[in-house]
Amino acid sequence: MRPLAGLAILLLAACDQPATPTHPGDPGPDARLDQEVESADALADETEPSRPFADAQLFFELNSTDNDLGLQLFLDDEGWRRVRVLDPRSDDLLEIAAGGRLARLGITELRFESEEPSPEEVLALFPPGTYRFRGRTVDGELLASRATLSHELPAAPTFTPHDGAMVDAGAAVVEWSAPGAEKVEIIVESDELEDVLDVTLAAARRRLRVPRQFLTPGEEYKLEVIAIAESGNRTLAESTFLVRE
Repeated sequence: MRPLAGLAILLLAACDQPATPTHPGDPGPDARLDQEVESADALADETEPSRPFADAQLFFELNSTDNDLGLQLFLDDEGWRRVRVLDPRSDDLLEIAAGGRLARLGITELRFESEEPSPEEVLALFPPGTYRFRGRTVDGELLASRATLSHELPAAPTFTPHDGAMVDAGAAVVEWSAPGAEKVEIIVESDELEDVLDVTLAAARRRLRVPRQFLTPGEEYKLEVIAIAESGNRTLAESTFLVRE
């Protein structure tokens, strides 16, 4: 199993050739820009004025069917060139730096999911508490946000149809119970046809009719129901059903 905690660095660089001619002794625009990028420690300085990321999320997703757990991160903002994430003990969780021409252009989104060993292993690696997101845009603006990671996971949802049940294309209805969830995501997909239906609803809803035109008689579909807590943590359960010919 690969270690999940500790510093992870991804260096993204474009072509090494300079974009414009250089003079003897001139390191070139890419090298000059790399020299201007501050150290990781500078990103931890919370005295400098900053603004929040457009979005910054950190949460767990538990697959109750397979009994595995993963850590997921999502952040977004326009044109950043460096990001650092610190855990509640101020230890590095992640650092990403764009280099070369990519550092001048910037990155807008980041999404990743860790490996998924047993829930006990993952929870032991990532303590609950406040995680800090720090970044720098290509224009030099400092970004700073916080996300609270919780070890409280929503209960596994129950639903029908499941276990290969046979349904009619014109009367396929997914019904579920997801206690404690704020939202519920329903995913119906066919690996054979590469079709995906993905719908997120408020927790007050309890059923969803699958459109007749989405289903093909004789095909098997995978059904995944995800309970999403207010904390962002998710617990999913999955099964299959068949469409009657």
